[in-house]
Amino acid sequence: MTVIPTLYSICFDYIKVHTEEIVSLDGIPFKPVVENLIHYLVESEVPLNSSILSVISDSHSKSLRSVDLRFTRLNFDAKVNSVYPALKAVSLKFPKFITCLKIGKTDLEDNDIFLLSNFTNLKVLDFEQNQNITDRTVSYIATMSLNTSNGRGLPYLEELYFDYVRGITDKSLKFFAKMTGLRYLSLSGTQVTKEVAETYLTSQGYQISSLRPQDDMLNRFTHMNMLSFVESLSDDFVPVGMRTRYIRSFIDTSQIPLLEFKRDLTRPVIKKELPKAPEKRPIKRQRLIATDFLALVESELANDSRD
Repeated sequence: MTVIPTLYSICFDYIKVHTEEIVSLDGIPFKPVVENLIHYLVESEVPLNSSILSVISDSHSKSLRSVDLRFTRLNFDAKVNSVYPALKAVSLKFPKFITCLKIGKTDLEDNDIFLLSNFTNLKVLDFEQNQNITDRTVSYIATMSLNTSNGRGLPYLEELYFDYVRGITDKSLKFFAKMTGLRYLSLSGTQVTKEVAETYLTSQGYQISSLRPQDDMLNRFTHMNMLSFVESLSDDFVPVGMRTRYIRSFIDTSQIPLLEFKRDLTRPVIKKELPKAPEKRPIKRQRLIATDFLALVESELANDSRD
């Protein structure tokens, strides 16, 4: 039996075929129109042009961050080949469309983290078991969360996961403190000292947590992976050329205790005020006497004679 297409599907098919002609969706309501359009663009059999994802994120950034869409979550976790070309392509094509990114167990290194500066709507970032990154990555992320000019940076980053990343140490704690929008932080299995982290982070407004926000991270990304999304884009999406890097072996996480923190940003962070330095009184200028005036005159005369 032949299925007769609806007018709705005909319109969406036309949009998908001509997405390169769409430059803005301003004024189009996100619910239900744009949200339904996203589902149709990704799930229909018509090839997807990634340019429309950039248009959607430019016109409806706030809505993308506020709704729970599986299509805005990208999971590169444990990909066999290098993920660098695909991540670079996403960073150039439609970075603002992604709100959750999982890049654990990959070949990404500290110097690759600058690719994330274009992911301005990113809320969740997960590095679990990525053994190629160190404290430098944390310093870069802190910098990107603070420097958000020119349409770049990570102003909305709320959750960070560094579980079982051995390159993360106590040096990273000062960078976490700088990320004022961070609500959840997981440092289980790192080289961060438990006592030091608990003392320092609680002074910054964090509380020790045993429950992760919303769902478990693994369940959060089950519907969104490389095969179902990025690799379904047009053939020219990922640039030619693969990079071979060593992906280190995974860590046995069964016996490692949790080290996780949460923070309620609705409450003001109370910090101890440093004692004020004593006020410096202005130095009273001494009254000039006759000999002082004579010395000034002699100095002026000496300068005139040289000229």
